[in-house]
Amino acid sequence: MIIKGREKERMICKIAGLGVEVPNVGNLAERCKAYLAETETDIVLEKEELRHDHWEKLSEEDNYYMDSGFQFYRKLLDFDGLMLHSSCVVADGYAYLFSGPCGMGKSTHTAKYLKAFPDAVIINDDKPALRRIDGKWYAYGTPWCGKDGINENMSAPIAGICFLHRGDTQLKRLGALEAAGYVLRQTTGRRNPEMGKKLMRLVNLLVTEVPVFEFYNHADDGAEMITYNAMRLANDFTL
Repeated sequence: MIIKGREKERMICKIAGLGVEVPNVGNLAERCKAYLAETETDIVLEKEELRHDHWEKLSEEDNYYMDSGFQFYRKLLDFDGLMLHSSCVVADGYAYLFSGPCGMGKSTHTAKYLKAFPDAVIINDDKPALRRIDGKWYAYGTPWCGKDGINENMSAPIAGICFLHRGDTQLKRLGALEAAGYVLRQTTGRRNPEMGKKLMRLVNLLVTEVPVFEFYNHADDGAEMITYNAMRLANDFTL
């Protein structure tokens, strides 16, 4: 839904299960089109906090897009949610997340899921939202999804998270302490003391309630089945 005011238009969107009021600036109207909804507002993104020149190499539109995303993910912490820099694919009704530094093959790995599973869909290729609701974790597509714009307005319960590395094929489930370190390196808010406390509480819950792995591979054929089977077995899903 788009609401008109005396000074500006703002959009009401349903993002990660929350009503989000988004300033209609730059190209946010186009990016948020699939998320427009008539709903109560939980989060307000403030136009005054959006900078058009924070990143010198980006256009004004892309600056608004990036800043609005980081503002959303900061406020998401108050709703038991966080951002994980990852590519998230849903298959067989569950979300599988693949994270790691740029160049580790996150998008390549989720693309293998699309080929292997007829119902698979990538719901966010860069910054999915993760929320804990009634003791369970869910992944959500959001408009903030990286340069390729791959996202779907949908959600699914999380089967697991896998951090990717280049190397000979090896899969290992991580303990909570090691997994927390990986998650913290691929999220935002950790440098702000107040936000950091909220983030650490959520990360501690995430890594004890969701299976977390690291996977070394060279993007070989069949690599997707290794991670898929491991996450399903960790949840006692029927294979």
